[in-house]
Amino acid sequence: EVETRGAMSATAAMRTGVPTALLLSTLLLNGAAGFVLNTRTSGGNAPSVSATSWASQPAARSLRMEFGDSFYEGFEHWAAQYPEEDKQNYPEYFVLPKGVYEVSLQRPLGIAFEEVEPGRGVVVTDLIEGGNAATQGTIKVGDILLASTAIKVIGAKFERKLIPCRALDLDTIMGAIGSNEPRWQCRDVILQFQRADAPPDEVKAYLERIELPADSPWRS
Repeated sequence: EVETRGAMSATAAMRTGVPTALLLSTLLLNGAAGFVLNTRTSGGNAPSVSATSWASQPAARSLRMEFGDSFYEGFEHWAAQYPEEDKQNYPEYFVLPKGVYEVSLQRPLGIAFEEVEPGRGVVVTDLIEGGNAATQGTIKVGDILLASTAIKVIGAKFERKLIPCRALDLDTIMGAIGSNEPRWQCRDVILQFQRADAPPDEVKAYLERIELPADSPWRS
């Protein structure tokens, strides 16, 4: 079992002999796969969320994160936690693919979604005039939702992570978006979209790079 504490960059950790695949999936990355949100509450307070999903884990903290250590605040904030050495050696991990963008919105979003295909992914079909999304100005009709922040609670701890939405149904995605509540210190919802002209291979590679480890608590 490999565990690294303290301010160690991914590049420095590579010199310890840790397998490259483990470093790139655990040290450098967010994570991705399917996500299941159970909106039932425990004791009237904590929404129960289970998932195979995304994480946001800065390399400077640890290869093995404790649940509750992560609160996703945006791609740029995540990338800023890494040393320049990592950014120079692994530049592809610190930029979003062409045609992919991230926005921060307050709720209600003011977006109408429809499923891309039954039970798999959603596409923007309308922006409510005067709504938060229309006012922000970046999102366009036809953009496909790639990921959204969501909250998971275990006992007295909670996390906010960016979870992939391409394989999720509409109800699950709406539950994920809705879990970003002020009681969990959420002032916004962070969403990633892809334009219609985003290169499919680059988007696929991006999602593969950010896959969660099999033992993530978000998979349980």
